[in-house]
Amino acid sequence: MKLFPVHQILWSSLLLLWVSQSETEGNDSDVCQMDMDNVLVVQNSTGLDTIVDKTDVKETFTCLLHSTNVLNCSWSFHILEKDMQLSVYVSVCDDDEAVQFLNRTSVERVGSMSMILSQHEVSNVVLHFNMSLNDKWTTYTHMYEMDILEVLSPPQNISASVTRGDLNVVWDLPHTRSNFNPRCFECQLDMDDQESLKNLTGQRSYTELNADPTKTYRMRMRTRIAKKCYGLSQWSDWSHTVTVEQSVSAVNPLVIISISLGIPMILLAVLLFLRHQRLSQALCPPIPCPPPKYKYFLEKNDALNFFHSAPPTMPEEEITVVEYAEQNPGNRS
Repeated sequence: MKLFPVHQILWSSLLLLWVSQSETEGNDSDVCQMDMDNVLVVQNSTGLDTIVDKTDVKETFTCLLHSTNVLNCSWSFHILEKDMQLSVYVSVCDDDEAVQFLNRTSVERVGSMSMILSQHEVSNVVLHFNMSLNDKWTTYTHMYEMDILEVLSPPQNISASVTRGDLNVVWDLPHTRSNFNPRCFECQLDMDDQESLKNLTGQRSYTELNADPTKTYRMRMRTRIAKKCYGLSQWSDWSHTVTVEQSVSAVNPLVIISISLGIPMILLAVLLFLRHQRLSQALCPPIPCPPPKYKYFLEKNDALNFFHSAPPTMPEEEITVVEYAEQNPGNRS
């Protein structure tokens, strides 16, 4: 897409003035007043000025704002001519005013540079490249909105515990420069298994049902802005690792309930069995059978012979009396 002639003159004058002032005085106020969000302005010595998409050029470059408030800009110009000189200019804008800038001349074709932002409330970053060789030159100018440069920090306050056999993980969403809707945060949970990352969007907790009581869980998380929201869709660094090591006593609740109910039932059965034995003896006592010496004492009723041994039992004699009747000759039947 080409600019109209009036715009070409305006772009050329402002950009050339900005580059010259940046090299001499470091004044970047003019470039902050340009309205060129999300487009790349290309100018060259032939007078051809165009506005293209950033992906339309072969060179690559970007800027990222880290959670430590460090702005890092990197570039890669592999196809640059051998003797062509490359210069880089970075301007940090607050509305229409440049509040911070950084420039380097004769940089390598692949490189980066960083700067710590002196204040948090900034709106844009302008990245300008100047490629020159003798009387030929080409410039790239691109303005970034600060909101799309912010690399998120990992989720905060990650904690995990096993409750009733389930693994529960909770966390807090990271702080951002803009007030994003919680649904815009896409998190990944790594449970010590890179092949099964859990993708969680708009959530602050996760529950793993029926956790393995013999397993030690090691978890870490990272986050980014979901593509459906306006922001940088680049993953943050991984968080620190949270370890959940279950104790040996952490067994299945059903086993605990079975043991808790089974032991009292067994003790109750034993107690009832013993009480039944005692009750049977009380209701049906055995008939006493005294030894022979007590029997002899009881039969004789002799207290003096109580401690004497009973005489041996004599065998009883059976006497049979046979009577013979005299025969009477006179009485015959």
